[in-house]
Amino acid sequence: MGIRPTFGLVDYCVFGATLLLSLLIGVYHAVRGKQTNEDLLLGGRSMSVLPVAVSIMVSFLSAILILGSPAEMYMNGVQYWICNTAFFVILPAVAYLFLPIFYRCGVTSVYEYLHYRFDNRLLRTLCVLVYLLRTSLYMAIALYAPSLALSFVTGLPLWIAIVGSAAVGTLYTAFGGLKAVVWADVLQAAIMAAGMIAMIVQGAINVGGFTNIFTINAEHQRMTFFDFTLNPWQRHNFWNLFFGTLFLWTTVFGVNQTSIQRYISLPTLKAARIACLLNAPATVLYTTLACLTGLAIFATYAECDPLKVGLVEKKDQLVPYFVLDQMSYLTGLPGLFVACIMSGALSTISSGLNSLAAITWQDFISNIAMFQNMTEVAKSWVTRIISLLYGVMAVGLAFLVSKFGGVLQASLAINGALSGPVLGVFSLGLFIPFANGKGAVVGMLSASALSMWAVFGAYGSGKRPAPLPTSTAGCNVTALSLSTPLPIELTTPVPTGLPEEDSWIDQYVYGISYQLYNMLGCLLCVIIGSIVSLLTGCNDREVNKSLVNPLAYKLLNWVNCCRRDSSDAKYAADNPIFTMSTYKQTAAD
Repeated sequence: MGIRPTFGLVDYCVFGATLLLSLLIGVYHAVRGKQTNEDLLLGGRSMSVLPVAVSIMVSFLSAILILGSPAEMYMNGVQYWICNTAFFVILPAVAYLFLPIFYRCGVTSVYEYLHYRFDNRLLRTLCVLVYLLRTSLYMAIALYAPSLALSFVTGLPLWIAIVGSAAVGTLYTAFGGLKAVVWADVLQAAIMAAGMIAMIVQGAINVGGFTNIFTINAEHQRMTFFDFTLNPWQRHNFWNLFFGTLFLWTTVFGVNQTSIQRYISLPTLKAARIACLLNAPATVLYTTLACLTGLAIFATYAECDPLKVGLVEKKDQLVPYFVLDQMSYLTGLPGLFVACIMSGALSTISSGLNSLAAITWQDFISNIAMFQNMTEVAKSWVTRIISLLYGVMAVGLAFLVSKFGGVLQASLAINGALSGPVLGVFSLGLFIPFANGKGAVVGMLSASALSMWAVFGAYGSGKRPAPLPTSTAGCNVTALSLSTPLPIELTTPVPTGLPEEDSWIDQYVYGISYQLYNMLGCLLCVIIGSIVSLLTGCNDREVNKSLVNPLAYKLLNWVNCCRRDSSDAKYAADNPIFTMSTYKQTAAD
């Protein structure tokens, strides 16, 4: 462990090449693309399967994956890897239960579905606002944290790192559109993989071989995969990890605008399904690389924990410290690491900006007469300006995060509390044919309030998980020095499980595993929404079959006890997108 290394010319070239190539991709597609919103937001609905699949995956595996997941492995062992088992259930479920209905609707914004299904403007607006809040905060975190690491490693002022990173992501997104975002994501995915593989290889070299990584971790109690205890108040066990991941990532892959926008960009439903299914092995591969990185870092420091000796202050500083301490001997590797985490940030920022622009245009601006009468070229420039404005807002929020540390923790808590109820709203629409707009609104608001109560109560309790033991027996204290601590923390500390207090609220509400927040919000929304729908007369017209899962329609539509003042044929006539010819054609795909 040595003195903080210098970020050399080669490192700057490696890092700069990543930014330059991303910009060039944007320029290329800005020049070659059509000047229409369909091309900017949906890639002309003619994208290729493989790059779209990679883009969906990398959009959600940001710098938080690269910095946070290895820290979890280091502190608590491999049990978190069990999350990967859920992806082989999530993606087939999304591909065959969610995706066909959204694809047949031909939506640009996924929230258009809520209009077709519930005909409730308040519900659609609430869900859109929640998405805008969650995505904006997440973009700010994804921008701030890597910029902080970049500032430390390179010596650049933090504000330059934030503004420069945001400028690159915003420019290629605004002018190149979805095609630029997708192909830049492919580039960034390759760089992320290269960076994590380099760290794993370095860890194997440090301990004398790849198998020794597992041997050392096993000796220090970090290779316990399965704990089948059925206890929702335990921080991690198989069931909490599996079902927590199931609900969270069903939201991400199934009803998130970023994902749906990419599915719709493909020419057929079959292609969209393939892109969706390819995310299972791709996501597992990248999360496994992140987990192996954490094991490699622990094996390196098994006898001298940098946290205990004060070389780093927080667990999310472990990955940057490992790179600076162990990989600076080879010129270019620090640059590769910075390019790796910045690629994770750019993929998240660009995807967020493109989806926010699509939502803002489709759900708000396109309904205004002045914009409806514009030419296609003018509409595309309005969308570009929207992307640029969201980029500026992301910079402002990133600076806000840097000034007020509590914003970071609160934003992650808000995201966990609100994403579950949104999944619940779409579940009501897709699988509960008797659910109506009143039930969906009440279910969403009630579930959001209860979820936020549980989340903020848990975080406010001050309880933190007890990590697995580490050692300092092998430290040479006189040699330990790092000129500046790494001021970076991405993952929010989570409650331990069952608190010591006797209060039933502390035990059974605040003590629930953080993995289950999304499941809690979704189930509450579905249950409350279903009850309110029954109490308010269900639907006042027949629900169009193409908007509901066919099996759910057969099993539950008899409950729809309200008056039927319009037939499927009349409703289809009012909504041309659902004509029988369109339905049969898309079903054939």
